[in-house]
Amino acid sequence: MSGISRRNFVKASAVVVAAAGVSGCTGSLGLNLNKQQDQVILPKSGKRVVVLGGGWGGTTAAKYVKLGDPSIEVILVERLENFVSCPASNWVIAGFKSLQEITFTYDALAKNYGIKILKTEATGLDPAAKQLITAAGRIEYDKLIVSPGVEFMYDKIEGWSKSAEDIFPHAYKAGRQTAILREQLVNLKNGENVIMTVPAAPYRCPPGPYERACLIAFYLKNNKKGSKLIVLDANDDIASKGKLFHAAWDDYYKDIIEYVPETVVKGVDVKSRVIKTDKGDFKGGAANIIPNMKAGSFAYKAGLLPESERWVRVNSFTLESQALKNVFVLGDSTHAGTVGPVPKSGFVANSMGKVAAAAVVNELNGKEPLKPNLVNTCYSLVNDKEAIFISGVYDYDENTKMITSRGGGLSPERSELYGKHAVDWTLSIWSDMLS
Repeated sequence: MSGISRRNFVKASAVVVAAAGVSGCTGSLGLNLNKQQDQVILPKSGKRVVVLGGGWGGTTAAKYVKLGDPSIEVILVERLENFVSCPASNWVIAGFKSLQEITFTYDALAKNYGIKILKTEATGLDPAAKQLITAAGRIEYDKLIVSPGVEFMYDKIEGWSKSAEDIFPHAYKAGRQTAILREQLVNLKNGENVIMTVPAAPYRCPPGPYERACLIAFYLKNNKKGSKLIVLDANDDIASKGKLFHAAWDDYYKDIIEYVPETVVKGVDVKSRVIKTDKGDFKGGAANIIPNMKAGSFAYKAGLLPESERWVRVNSFTLESQALKNVFVLGDSTHAGTVGPVPKSGFVANSMGKVAAAAVVNELNGKEPLKPNLVNTCYSLVNDKEAIFISGVYDYDENTKMITSRGGGLSPERSELYGKHAVDWTLSIWSDMLS
């Protein structure tokens, strides 16, 4: 990578890494994880907010509750050892960055703000008792903030099995899946094609599918002679930044990307590695299936929504669940029909974390919630130097009782300057969340 140099990224991210304490686990609570799930652990002695999910929304909410009122005890519950960033994970797939460069611990949140980090899995919720049920035991709360992320609707793909996830990686939860897709590209033989699918909107973004298409095509163009990327898109056209992506594809990847819109994945043959669609069968040396998505599994376990629905309904002013009092829901899992027309992006989850944090701090201190506002900027690299972006500003509309767009728009063109901005934005928001 030249314009967005690896050396400069490593130097800049080292500041974030140091602030986020990548080397240790000093903030983790030392608990016996063999405790019975019906036993209360960490008895509550004062005001307490429990945050479930150490992603973009959850880390932000935990930090900003503490910034809003340091006297409130905050416990962040996360089953994974480290935070691995979905934004910038496409850069790892293309070989611009390493997985280590987008991986962080939660140590700085503990050290700098006194947030307690509990590494365990949430298994349910007792809203009447105001207790989060985990593998380590029950945790009492006054307010619970949940950022459950997304799950994939594999039940809609005929022939799917658990082993298929490694053959057709989604790489939409950064980490192991990112590494698998990267390895498939590296091992691809010259002339072998890559198959990539895009689900019908709405879906989590980033990692954006069309940025991924650009960066896979860039990799093929420079490393795999004669190979092509076939993009099977369930949408009728590129769902975001379409004009700018089409221009980049025409200018750089005309002989690399074959775009097939309105194509829905129906099934797979794991043994022959074939993807079955309503427009025929496709097979490649590497295959990236991004399935349709719905709210993370905990949202269903907790009773935040019925099995018949995909997204959690919330109060758009505070992000409190419409189903359960004192439970606030952030990020990709929320229902746009109740929040408003905001994207399922990392930046929006970060904004939602601040809205929910302000709401619970005010409620716990007998004050009215503040009028919410959200921001979003989504950068997409189109090669190793240039990027495009879309931005938006949103606030609460008293008439519709929804979060409504108040401005924003597309970058006028692609440029190397926007590529540098993409790196700067990534580093700054990691710092905002984790340090």
